[in-house]
Amino acid sequence: MGLVSMVYKKMFVKRYDDNHITHYFSYQDFPGLQAKPISFMTPQGLKVKGNIYSYEGSNTNDLVIFCHGIGGGHRSYMREIELVARNGYEVLSYDNIGCFESEGSSIRGMTESLNDLDSCLTFIQSDSELCKRRISLIGHSWGGYAVGNILSFYKNIYSVGIISTFDSLDAVFGLGFGGKMKMFKKGIIAYEKKMNPKYIDCSISKALENTTAKVVMIHSKDDSMINIDAGLGYVQARVQNPNVRFVTVDGKHHNPNYTEDAVNYMNATFGEFNKLVKEKALKTFEEKREYMNKVDWVRMTEQDPVVWKELLENLK
Repeated sequence: MGLVSMVYKKMFVKRYDDNHITHYFSYQDFPGLQAKPISFMTPQGLKVKGNIYSYEGSNTNDLVIFCHGIGGGHRSYMREIELVARNGYEVLSYDNIGCFESEGSSIRGMTESLNDLDSCLTFIQSDSELCKRRISLIGHSWGGYAVGNILSFYKNIYSVGIISTFDSLDAVFGLGFGGKMKMFKKGIIAYEKKMNPKYIDCSISKALENTTAKVVMIHSKDDSMINIDAGLGYVQARVQNPNVRFVTVDGKHHNPNYTEDAVNYMNATFGEFNKLVKEKALKTFEEKREYMNKVDWVRMTEQDPVVWKELLENLK
């Protein structure tokens, strides 16, 4: 268990902060977009921080919660959040524990995204204004795992958009990853159970079996980060519910909501960056930042209107 924890923590269970090399958009990059700070506590006594984003005149009957993926914070998804807000919704998004502005020395495991979303919904239920809203959820990767599985605990969710995620811990460490993760699967699950025992047996396919929420699940066939066989393919083979739709794309890797050009540009940019770092052509913080300052971040994060049509229709 000690060796497993050490390997797992080194690879995943750590703190993720803004390295000030990668560019992250903020609400100030979008004229008219407003950000209202929010915070809430997890059962472990840690504070989660985020914002409610909106444009003037937005719909105050609905609230969309956007859950981010691993490796960054919610500002990693400002293009997605802004797009939803631009379509008339107020969007609540936050940094998971161990990420960016929120507390915590680490993310506490894969199940932490589910723990934090559960805490967020508890906070909403206790708020005299937010508790009146119709709640919809969208999540990517680690966040997709949270929004899909939370349906096992809340029956009043209106709609859910699940992007590029895995069905369960059992599926991702058995089918989604190889090498050390698969070899240490039993120990990893034991570690996750110790961190967040409430969610250890959660499975999106079980959560979707009888849900009345409107659900769309999206995955790219060539996703090398999370194998589709551990995600959409796994769930689709087990769920026959008319409220659930499955959408597959190809050539988008782990970002099916991006345009194909954005995905190709991102892969080329980071491929070259990592090559230069490995060759020690980029060594200092200043050199790395100068390289990234030349990157067209708008192009890299361009959103695919065809995929977003599926997600936005699901919100209506």
